[in-house]
Amino acid sequence: MILEHIKQNLPKSDCEIVVGVSGGPDSLCLVDILVHLAYPVVVAHFNHCLRPEAWEEAQKVEGMAVSLGVPFVSGEKNVIQYAQDHSLSIEEAARLLRYQFLFGIAENRKAEAVAVGHNANDQAETILMNILRGSGLAGLTGMSSSSLPNPWSKSVALVRPLLSVWRKDILTYCQERGLSPLYDPSNAETTFFRNRVRHDLLPLLEEYRPNIQRRLCQMANILSGDQEALEQRVDYLWKDFLVEHTSDYLAFEVGNFLNLPKGMQRRLIRRGFQHLRPDFTDLSFEVVEQARRFIEHPSQSKAADLAGWVRITIIDEWIYLATQEAHIPLHAWPQIPDETSRLELPIPGEVHLTAGWRIQAKYAENGTAIYAQALKNANPFQVWLNAGGMDASLILRGKRPGERIAPLGMGGRSMKVADLMVNEKIPQQARPQWPLVISQGEVIWIPGYRLAHAVQITEHTEKVLFLSLYHD
Repeated sequence: MILEHIKQNLPKSDCEIVVGVSGGPDSLCLVDILVHLAYPVVVAHFNHCLRPEAWEEAQKVEGMAVSLGVPFVSGEKNVIQYAQDHSLSIEEAARLLRYQFLFGIAENRKAEAVAVGHNANDQAETILMNILRGSGLAGLTGMSSSSLPNPWSKSVALVRPLLSVWRKDILTYCQERGLSPLYDPSNAETTFFRNRVRHDLLPLLEEYRPNIQRRLCQMANILSGDQEALEQRVDYLWKDFLVEHTSDYLAFEVGNFLNLPKGMQRRLIRRGFQHLRPDFTDLSFEVVEQARRFIEHPSQSKAADLAGWVRITIIDEWIYLATQEAHIPLHAWPQIPDETSRLELPIPGEVHLTAGWRIQAKYAENGTAIYAQALKNANPFQVWLNAGGMDASLILRGKRPGERIAPLGMGGRSMKVADLMVNEKIPQQARPQWPLVISQGEVIWIPGYRLAHAVQITEHTEKVLFLSLYHD
């Protein structure tokens, strides 16, 4: 029975399989079966440094590998310190470090898969934990028996050959084979979430609904079909909607994105996070919804920082999802030709910038209507300003060291243009050539962001100038 489950969930080639072996009954059962099925396996043991006896257990696992005649690799890391340094729970830190170790070994040895010993009981516990967390459809389907790509690799599969095998059958197998599993006493400690679910909640639910674990696994199997259908649709949308992408940024067209149902919008955002930060496993609904709502109603700066060191920016008709260190191509932003450029903008008139960007200047008739329009203006790339005392033309150039602006809303107080660009989160690579509008040597407008206090209009302003920066 167990052998059939194993064969269904394993690669067909003769490439090595790295098996994560703690020494417990699940992993011991798994590696024993794989060896007897003549799979080329590597026993990999990770010491979390959580218990004094952990080093002795590592030696016992190595002895077991030697007795089976298979290679053994070990690793260790202080999980408690890692959890503190990265603001993680002990459980999450241990899981991350363990999988990083296993897939590191697999990549180095050019193995085809990493196999772990999760069983059907683990699956039921995971589903129930996800329900308690308020998970979506993906969480309700539980763990996959095989996943490629996965959060740790795009080329090495993560396989769980025992996922449909119940723990009692694994214990029977170990007994019949004369195997002596190691037992981690921390598995009985109910300070950990999974252990509380295993030892407290599931027995209680069993009283209300017998065979609750089987029912949970059955639900996961049913929902996995729906999840697969939706993911196929996301695959199609990903190819169709993705305008541009590299390993550290991607772009969608705003209109196409907003025309999708909200559920598909969220799935595309999740896919984007997985593409940019495959190792970021704490992507909550709140973070996804923050990004989706931002696209619906962007802030004036048109940029926001998200979890996982990911930033979302809206430039013209494109949505950019990028890592913090990404170099989004400069054509996405308004830019003067180079840092030394000094362009004259006649009034009225228009100047062509780079990559299809233009800036236009023209006089506007003042009055209540124009003033009301200026107050309600939601487009940060257009402004109405007081042109009294201005020359017949303006200057467009990049920022200069130490240059200042007194932005509207600061009561006439000034700040460095460079600091304002940082505060407004203008991408670093776009700052040197970001066009500043200059009148009589003073910065009067940073397009897309701030207007100078000195050129604010009122209902009674006699000479109003309209400036608009736009993309062809």
